[in-house]
Amino acid sequence: MNLEYFYSLIILGLSGFLALAIGIRKDSKKIIALFTFIILIISFILIIFKSSGYSIYFLDFTDFNTYWALIFIVSSLVIILPSMHDIQNKHDVFYALILFMTLSMVIAAYTFNLIVLFVSFEGVSVITYILAAYNRTKRNLEGSLKYFVISTIGTAFTILGISYFYFATRTFNLLAVSKLYSNMALLLALVFIIIGFGFEIAIFPMHQWAIDTYDGSPNSISSFLSTGSKLVAYMILLKILYLGFMPDYNYIFYFFAALSILTMTYGNISALSQNNIKRILAYSSVAQAGNLILVFAIIGYSYYNAALVSRTTFLRFGIAIAMFYSLAYIFMKAGPFIAMSLVKKDKVMIDDFIGLARKSKVTAFSLAILLLALAGIPVTGGFLAKYFLFFTLIIGDLWWLAVISILNSVISVFYYFRIILYSFWKPGDNDFDMSPEIKYSVIIMALITIALGFAFTLYTYLIGIAII
Repeated sequence: MNLEYFYSLIILGLSGFLALAIGIRKDSKKIIALFTFIILIISFILIIFKSSGYSIYFLDFTDFNTYWALIFIVSSLVIILPSMHDIQNKHDVFYALILFMTLSMVIAAYTFNLIVLFVSFEGVSVITYILAAYNRTKRNLEGSLKYFVISTIGTAFTILGISYFYFATRTFNLLAVSKLYSNMALLLALVFIIIGFGFEIAIFPMHQWAIDTYDGSPNSISSFLSTGSKLVAYMILLKILYLGFMPDYNYIFYFFAALSILTMTYGNISALSQNNIKRILAYSSVAQAGNLILVFAIIGYSYYNAALVSRTTFLRFGIAIAMFYSLAYIFMKAGPFIAMSLVKKDKVMIDDFIGLARKSKVTAFSLAILLLALAGIPVTGGFLAKYFLFFTLIIGDLWWLAVISILNSVISVFYYFRIILYSFWKPGDNDFDMSPEIKYSVIIMALITIALGFAFTLYTYLIGIAII
């Protein structure tokens, strides 16, 4: 056995127990946070520098899987500093849970076995139930309970979907799917799996838990639930749809074209009438999920002959978009949620951001960049991700889906600009918490989002590794 492939997994697992040991000391919050941050960085580096193409048992160390493993580590990294501000006690347990959760996400990234995918995803889910309620306020507990109940329903559908998938294919290994035994069983598997993971991705109409849970959770946990946790479910569904259903299975396109339109439109329209900023961001997450699942429609449509490119090229473009969009999404979505901690109250209304620019122009400008990236404004990673998405839809003769998505991006500009307007131009002098772990987290994520706006080379690289 080549142990270099398991170093990152071993380190993440052992470090979780070490974090608990460090927590025995009093006033060890900063030490544990720094320790967790360093461990995640070390794991990130070890994953980058290992070679690819190695398979053992249920793990496949390919470039495609490695990219997702890196994304999941990044989604954990971005909440380490902000959580020092948001989490009130038991920091040793909190950071140990972060390390164990990251381990589960990395295992999910490296496997194509449905049983392992399911177990590792449940490992992430169980930990996020705990994290959502971690400060034990009434709002935390209520949001966590709703999340737990709805996720349990989603889990039941997922188990049914995996069972029907096995009846249809006689395997749990997605790489071994070669023949359909029952079209009806496979159709049922598709429906149940979409419903099961649809709850986790917050696809309309399976989204309502996300609004209440994001609003009720600590801000750093809300940012993770809307990014890392969602992206794990997204990656799993991407693997299942791409590998588990045969090329002539066109139900995928019809399902996700309709779900995408409904999800992005409902999310954007609902956000327009909100004054609670975390609920605005929660509905924005629903709308962004609509854009993300357009990739699934592309996968389904690639089974037909795309108008301007070959099927393989069209499919590569679609999967590369999923990979690039997911990376940009982590920063441009986590940043605004973390910025909610700038306000010294639990329930953040839009009026509470009046005077932010007067308090700190750099912080207000950074928040504006992140919001503009979500709207798809140029010179941001969000724009580049949407540009590649719209371009791929158009060359595939799905221009009508591109038009609907563009119109939804225009709608989103109104509620994002409303937050920016209150931050810069509304008269007022609210008091803000300019703790370094919050302020600099927002600024750094804004800078990375701008850098991703020029990452054309990264997208080119992703096209090369996009075939699973």
